[in-house]
Amino acid sequence: MVVRVAADDGEDDEVPGIGNEVEPKPTSSDPAVAAVAKIIDTSRIYGDLFRQLQAGPAFQAAKLLQDQDLLGTKKFLADVQKSMFPSALTGFAAGLRSMDQVAGREHLKYLKATAALSELAVGPGTLSAWRTSLQIESVIGEIVKGPVFKVPMPPVWATEEFRKSLSLTVHRQVYMTDWLARMDSGRGLLSEISSRPLSLYRDYVGSLGDSPTRFELDSSLHAGLGVNGLLGADALSSETVLGDADLEVEVADRVDDLLSPQQAGRLDVLEDLRRALASIDTKVVEILEGGWHVVHQAPPAAAEMAAQCAVESIDRAIRAAAPDSEVEKWLPTSGRPEKEWRSSNGRLTRAVRIRYIMRGHKDEAKMACTLVDNIISLQTQATARAQAIKHASAGDLSMARCLLGTAEHILTVLFVIERD
Repeated sequence: MVVRVAADDGEDDEVPGIGNEVEPKPTSSDPAVAAVAKIIDTSRIYGDLFRQLQAGPAFQAAKLLQDQDLLGTKKFLADVQKSMFPSALTGFAAGLRSMDQVAGREHLKYLKATAALSELAVGPGTLSAWRTSLQIESVIGEIVKGPVFKVPMPPVWATEEFRKSLSLTVHRQVYMTDWLARMDSGRGLLSEISSRPLSLYRDYVGSLGDSPTRFELDSSLHAGLGVNGLLGADALSSETVLGDADLEVEVADRVDDLLSPQQAGRLDVLEDLRRALASIDTKVVEILEGGWHVVHQAPPAAAEMAAQCAVESIDRAIRAAAPDSEVEKWLPTSGRPEKEWRSSNGRLTRAVRIRYIMRGHKDEAKMACTLVDNIISLQTQATARAQAIKHASAGDLSMARCLLGTAEHILTVLFVIERD
């Protein structure tokens, strides 16, 4: 089976269908796998999930997870936590993949339940990101089949190209996190830096309903592309990846695949972004262009330099668009708690500037704030590593592209997308 997706050149390429890869079979000689298999076999959670799935529409994911004593979920989670050696995660993921074969990956309530189960069992990280991305893909799949795109005369902006771009954005999320979940085995390839924003993105798209506005759909596209950048940068920042040159090359290749749709479409939106930023502060455009020049030149500290450009471009833009005098007037009536207003040095925080810029759109503002916070976390990591870097690796350059691309998508949400 293959899945048809849009490629960079506008043509369709074939990629392996997610979930159809051959699973490695655990050997009976592996005591860790055997222990996990026993946990799964003796727990009632999988059996009860199967029975609920057979009930179809009657399946209530929220009730399923709340009624933990009835389902034996607490014992299941405790057993998984106690067995947190690498193969425990492999066994847990294998159990979920087996359930996917029965449930199918378009059963939204099932995907919500398994995403919540993963978050409870192992916390934020690779496995949770994988299940969350599946849930996101299911939600977006319903939206792009919904009234906005299917009415006899859809809005002029609701084009097939846009629908395809949105679908491809979340499909690539699934493709990346699915592969990472197969590779991880407890090695921590993803952290809260990407899994938390991914969860917030899931909550955002899940709140849109079946007839979102143009602003909400544009925000979904660019926030999704921004999250993809964080996923790639987070994986490339993993200590496991940094300590394994072969794995770094492999992850960098996957990240380049993840980024390819947004890199191909970058020029389409770049002029709009350049014009918007030039009207705010021309220096911001120069900073971003300098960051991309770094990628092409590939100096030893490419990732650190690109991260600095990404953060500085955002900081300059939001300071110019939300000057102190205007934000100070707005804050007393903003409803934002005073503890959010200023940083430890007494300056207005990035968050309040972003919320000022996006007044009336609190969910989109929250998404933008989260993306910015985690770019800064990645910048800190890149700076800490820069002293030991002798040359720019494939991973460094991929990470640089991730960070600059994410910055551009944040700025697009803040300054380019037309608001309702």
